[in-house]
Amino acid sequence: MKECRRLKNIPVVTTKLTIQIAVFILLIGLQSFSYSSPDEVGKYTEQCKNFLNLHSGELKDESFEKLLGYIGNAQICKIERIYNKLTEEEKDRLKDVLINIEEKQKGLPKEKRERINESIAAIMPTIENELWEELTKDELKELDILLKGKWNGMLTALGQNDTEKALSYFHHTASDRYRKIFKTLNPDGRKRIGKDLANIHLVEVVMNTAIYEITSNLKKGEKTSFQLAFVKDLHGEWVIKSF
Repeated sequence: MKECRRLKNIPVVTTKLTIQIAVFILLIGLQSFSYSSPDEVGKYTEQCKNFLNLHSGELKDESFEKLLGYIGNAQICKIERIYNKLTEEEKDRLKDVLINIEEKQKGLPKEKRERINESIAAIMPTIENELWEELTKDELKELDILLKGKWNGMLTALGQNDTEKALSYFHHTASDRYRKIFKTLNPDGRKRIGKDLANIHLVEVVMNTAIYEITSNLKKGEKTSFQLAFVKDLHGEWVIKSF
């Protein structure tokens, strides 16, 4: 079951303004370079390469606008179709940038960190939509293996009563909800979930969302079907959104 949450302590006006800032900054980033490539992948690849050439060291300006542009461009570089076009040296620079971002975010006030994360979450789907291509059979197979591994890892942790490890497989917006659900289960109940919900089948992958069908025999002689959704988080990692 999907749920909609209003951001705490952030008015709707602020949310809209933040999204506008995100779009504005990233568009300015695109317009500030002279691109020779007519296609979207080439355009964003050039933006990424220029960004890495300019910002391979530590970011000293911690203003909201600079941080947003810095993190937004790093996220663009992490998109698989862009990342695969980088040289090994550029990949190393990106790794340094991402480490720097992680350190910067740890020291940010909670409100500023949430504003940045919200802005990135608002703009990245638009960019990824422009770059989206249907996955090949081999790519789907690789993704299926990866996601089934994550699902089984979560179920294993839950069966071992390691609730926090199980929650590490979830999207940060869903972890609190499932923490409450898991706490209502006794150890036997958690183990039963691991056995009853292990059978999953990939239904479709669209951009940053992968939908699975869970089939289970929770009731003897009766087959039950559930939906399982994976999404990519702000770091480009696949995580469980809901089931």
